[in-house]
Amino acid sequence: MTSPRLFDLDLPDLALEGGGVVRSHRARGWWWGPETDLSGLAERVTFLPREALTEPARVVRHGLGERARRGAGGSSDAAEPHERRGDRSPRPSAAAAELDGSVPTVLLVHALTGDARAGGEAGWWSPLVGVGKPLDPTKVRLLCFNNLGSNYGSSGPLDAGWPSGVSPTTVDQARALWSALDALGVERLHLAAGGSLGGMILLAMAALRPGAIERLFPLGATAFATAWLTGFNHVQRQAIALDPVRGLEVARQLAMLTYRAEPGLESNQARTLPLAPGAKGRYRIEGYLEHQGEKLSARFDAKAYVALLDAMDSHDVLHREPRLTRLDGTRALVVDIDTDALYTPAQVEVLRGVLRDAGARVEAATLQSLHGHDAFLIEWAQLAPLVTRALAL
Repeated sequence: MTSPRLFDLDLPDLALEGGGVVRSHRARGWWWGPETDLSGLAERVTFLPREALTEPARVVRHGLGERARRGAGGSSDAAEPHERRGDRSPRPSAAAAELDGSVPTVLLVHALTGDARAGGEAGWWSPLVGVGKPLDPTKVRLLCFNNLGSNYGSSGPLDAGWPSGVSPTTVDQARALWSALDALGVERLHLAAGGSLGGMILLAMAALRPGAIERLFPLGATAFATAWLTGFNHVQRQAIALDPVRGLEVARQLAMLTYRAEPGLESNQARTLPLAPGAKGRYRIEGYLEHQGEKLSARFDAKAYVALLDAMDSHDVLHREPRLTRLDGTRALVVDIDTDALYTPAQVEVLRGVLRDAGARVEAATLQSLHGHDAFLIEWAQLAPLVTRALAL
């Protein structure tokens, strides 16, 4: 039985919608699937050391010398040692081994500050991924890539090959994912799943290649970024503009309040509950928010965070090209969260209508949770049967 692997993949240069071209384009990917895939993968990718699957997430920069890395700002001490090795992914030969065509492929797309590790010890959907779990690597091929613009191994604004002053759009991120899948020889997806920004990106993927994704499973995602969402993102950017380090912490604190709902916060962070040992602030919620801000600042770079906020704000597959059209035969399970104040159930219902108008066969589901938007990363007992349902649409 195979175990998951993390890898780097060289890709063609990528022109961005906002101008400029990503040079030395690279994607960091995660795979878990049939052993018969490994020979084909080995001819296309550079596998990372196995410890990269479990080590804490750290900022990665490509193409910078040590002096430039030290002066680049952000979390400059977080560069991974194996990023300096200089090796590049091999180009497959004309006779390169193919991935096992009998195995359906499931693509998982992570949210704002996630990384490619969808399953395993450090995986963001670990309770759903693994042998005997809904996303079972003995039955399907599982792939996840770090999103374009992030700082966890795929190309982003910290890299020497990134055009200055340009942020990606969700369409750029979707194109980058299709480029990575093309490089692996994956033409069709049995299922694409993702929450929040991940759901927005998979919708853009469906708009770019109608019919290439058989089943869509967006959770807490919408057809376009609302003024409500963009307003919160604007305030986060202003905080970072004032101070990249403390501003990133404050931005995360604001974001956490949008990711959670009042009932959940009241149950876990009420003023009557004691402060955690060593926590800052007078009240428990203050210590919680300070802790969340410091955690993100230790593992993420402000430039990458702003780029991803910009990508989220750009999202619109209803009014801008490519629109969601010609989805006859596509099936979708579209999930809202009853307490989500950021991607509201009403906005998710708009998305369902957009998909139906495009010809997709749409089913609806609701996560019921005290916890708000982040329920797609919390409510495992409800999520497991929904994943099984999405796979069988």
